[in-house]
Amino acid sequence: MDPTVASASVTSPSDWRYVSEGGSTIVLSYSGPPHPIFSGTVLRLRKIAIQHSAPEGSNDSNENNEPDDPSIAFQLKVISKLIPPIHLPRLVTVRVDRSWLETLRSLIESVRPSERRSKDTVDVRRHKAVLATDLVGGEGWTVEIKPKWGFLPNLAHTSAETSFIKSQRCRFCMHSHYRTLRGENASHEYCPLDLYSGNAERTAHALRCLWKDWVRSEGRLNNLKLFARGKLVDSNDRKMKSPPPSDEREDKLIEYVVAALLPLLLGTPVLRSVARLQRMLDPLDIEGLFSLYDTYRATRNDDIPPLEKLFPDPTLDEWVDFVGSYRPLDSLATLDRLESEHARLHFYTMAYLLSATFKDCSLMLQLERGEGKYDTITVIDLDPKSMSRLKRWAELDHDIATAYPKDDVRCCRDDTT
Repeated sequence: MDPTVASASVTSPSDWRYVSEGGSTIVLSYSGPPHPIFSGTVLRLRKIAIQHSAPEGSNDSNENNEPDDPSIAFQLKVISKLIPPIHLPRLVTVRVDRSWLETLRSLIESVRPSERRSKDTVDVRRHKAVLATDLVGGEGWTVEIKPKWGFLPNLAHTSAETSFIKSQRCRFCMHSHYRTLRGENASHEYCPLDLYSGNAERTAHALRCLWKDWVRSEGRLNNLKLFARGKLVDSNDRKMKSPPPSDEREDKLIEYVVAALLPLLLGTPVLRSVARLQRMLDPLDIEGLFSLYDTYRATRNDDIPPLEKLFPDPTLDEWVDFVGSYRPLDSLATLDRLESEHARLHFYTMAYLLSATFKDCSLMLQLERGEGKYDTITVIDLDPKSMSRLKRWAELDHDIATAYPKDDVRCCRDDTT
């Protein structure tokens, strides 16, 4: 273990306050006494499925063999070539140990959402964690937006069964309808293409829809989260002091939030960059990608594994080479230089994985942070995706598109080209 790497275990587990969590990590904010390393930071701990968690007293892996969290190097060497570093959080490795993690886990478990507690928990076998910029602390407030897919697909690569629907409705809106059919929480009005549009009226409408969905779902949808003074705000809490006082009516509250967020979203190139990267890295749609795979398989005499098993997950060096050679506005010319169908398929598959990273990212909008500080927007949740998910993505795409009613006359307006 590198002796220069700081250890979070020098702090008390009670110095860390639960903030939020996603599918693979739990985020904790440092709230202890002033510290030269940990003040103003959050700790990202990896999770593990309940059925795979190790019992107490089981052997841990060798800490000297545990690599740094891949998100750190991936951001430094890959993502920062596509998104300006000023819009990315600082990420560094810190050490942790099992006894410290077990104590921390016991402290935070009761405040985690019940649906999360039943599925996974802190992976106490880890020896390393990620220390990142605290984007929700301070006296101001922070809005987290997960914008999702910002484009309609190239219909040249979609099937006859889905091309009409995909020409009319974006992936998010179709998925929301699909979730509603299954009795799940889903957005009712929000369309990402409005948020990405660059048009003030449409962006404001998207923000209002995000807010209404947040309130209606009691915060269970993850497309919008609100943090005030470092704490996640409950959507049922009408005593919020920042944003405005409790005597404001709901419509006034919405307009207050829209007025605060709109200049930041319209004044930054970040949204348009994310939408552009999503589109340019996914020129085929998942249907076209699997069609390319089927064509490749048909030309081979030997047995070919399914696409999700054909290539291993890209190494960091492969990702570095990819972003070094990839030209989003000239992807077909790039492909023409590849010598084999195998290389072309690998290229498109890597591109699709990277597009999926940007489709699943979040934006952290920090506002009213105090005198001498400026409103900022930071892109987070930019971890690499796995090849193993390709099959599930293709199946879900088919289910979502074919479940959408063909007589729906509404259209998602794509102005991000």
